[in-house]
Amino acid sequence: MNTSEETRLSGQAVALAAVVQSAILVDLLSREGTAPAADMQALSESLFRLEWDQVEEVFGGLPRLRRGLDALADMLEHGAATEHRPALRYTLAMLHLGRTLGRDRARMEAIRNRLEHAAVKQAHFSSRFDEIATSLASVYQDCVSPMRFRIQVSGSAKHLQDPRVAERIRALLLCGLRAAVLWRHLGGRRHRLVMERRPLRAAVARLHALSSAH
Repeated sequence: MNTSEETRLSGQAVALAAVVQSAILVDLLSREGTAPAADMQALSESLFRLEWDQVEEVFGGLPRLRRGLDALADMLEHGAATEHRPALRYTLAMLHLGRTLGRDRARMEAIRNRLEHAAVKQAHFSSRFDEIATSLASVYQDCVSPMRFRIQVSGSAKHLQDPRVAERIRALLLCGLRAAVLWRHLGGRRHRLVMERRPLRAAVARLHALSSAH
């Protein structure tokens, strides 16, 4: 594999790991009502990073995506038999919705404008996920929820009916969609997940080793 091909796959693997990490956290929240704050924070900050030299900079570095890299490695190894089946379902749903969303320029522009407004609030008040989640959930509800295809989240009724948990879930779905759009921008395609599974697994293994070395 040449250097440009390796760079392409590495970039796609980073973005895909972010989608998976979003899905893992959504699943945790829906079933248990809680998820690691640092992992949620890493994803929320990615919404406000629009320029980068290396893709991992969007998410604050590879160590902040370790949970997603671990789960992605398992998904690529075991497919539908993965232990992360609910997260795999959310991942595929976000990739599908990200494809549609990325083609809707007006909706993308509306989301960008809303995020710019949220960024001002984040800069002046707080960067904690819980305090920005309300704004991000509102962006998702207003700009994404009206779309024809909707991501159905299942889990504990007690947690799903908790307004705070619901806000976190919507915020994380928005983060996952941002990563899904980025993945497509980097050349990611659903059919290639099958055709390039082996080299993608190798890319994920390299990234995991790098994340552990930091």
